[in-house]
Amino acid sequence: MPEPLLPLDATRLRNRLVELGLKQWWLAEQVGVDRRTVMRWVNGQVQRIQPVHARALAAVLGCPLDALLAQDGGAPLASADDQRAAGVAIAGARLLDRLGPAHEWDVAERLIKAVLVPDLPLAVLGRLLHQLAVACWRQDNLAEAGRHNAAALDIAQRVGDRALEANALGSRANLRFWRGEVPGALADYRAALALAPWLAPGERGSLHSNLGAALYETGALDAGEREIETALDCFADEGTPMQRSIARGHLALIALERGGPGCAERAEREARRSEVLARRAGYRRGLALAPLLRADAAALRGEATTALALVEQGLAAFAALGIREALNQRLAARVHRRLGRLDEARAALAIGLPWAAGFPVEQAALRDEAARLGMSPDVTSQAGPV
Repeated sequence: MPEPLLPLDATRLRNRLVELGLKQWWLAEQVGVDRRTVMRWVNGQVQRIQPVHARALAAVLGCPLDALLAQDGGAPLASADDQRAAGVAIAGARLLDRLGPAHEWDVAERLIKAVLVPDLPLAVLGRLLHQLAVACWRQDNLAEAGRHNAAALDIAQRVGDRALEANALGSRANLRFWRGEVPGALADYRAALALAPWLAPGERGSLHSNLGAALYETGALDAGEREIETALDCFADEGTPMQRSIARGHLALIALERGGPGCAERAEREARRSEVLARRAGYRRGLALAPLLRADAAALRGEATTALALVEQGLAAFAALGIREALNQRLAARVHRRLGRLDEARAALAIGLPWAAGFPVEQAALRDEAARLGMSPDVTSQAGPV
């Protein structure tokens, strides 16, 4: 009679690989299985494995068999279909990578919620909750995102999943930054990066990219630029076109903030790179943002006709996507100010300021632009219905 399958703890397996500095492909060769099988074990897509494989893993990794087994019995999902759906959702960032470029975060949210069935293993539940938090904050649903993020972080710390802990800390940093809690956000980004050995290069790159954005958006342009460059180095090893597009867009924004000699050319170059990558990824927001970045660069060069055409193109693209971001109106206002069109600049800010409500850092940036235009300190009162 065949031996019963054994419950595998993916978190323990993943942590042991990191501790020993081993690669998944090498482990597959030693155990005598396909590389994709090891990948599924490590990602938690398989809750039970054959005893012969479990014993081989323990022997190769130099640990007791019990050190790789789930203590909760590796409870299965409600059905085989649910298990397969959860596997797709939790396999790294694949679900969000596929739906994110098309800005279909609501679809991602519904899919993840559909697989949150009872009796999930904690490690699987933690990953799903992290993905759900990301899908929620991408839709500006910060309160719900905060709840899912707190639950994911708690599970990560309870089961010792360092990769999940780092990613959840990164999400919490984003949420804190958007709420204006800048010191706490920076501390969380750095705590997440302290767990870098447990992260894939693309995950490390995302943390560096977000930290860089937080730094330059609060005035530390040089420090922010260094973090973005580090992110691009990580993305060179393992990163999506969308991630690289975002990073290049950050570099364009930094050049535009500096506004000195050569900055228009640097911004134009980075904006075009961002646009090419966005097109490759099908990243709609990146395709809409690139014309606004190029418009600001053109305004720096005094090319009014080109700048105004690009502003119109970028704002129309965002409107078609149904995305209302204060950054877009701030860029439009700056283009008009650089070209001496002060009434048009004030009108753009009047639209953007209500959109920045609840986002103190972005609101401060718009108020700074408003001060340059001589607008009243209580500029939100000048913003009519939108």
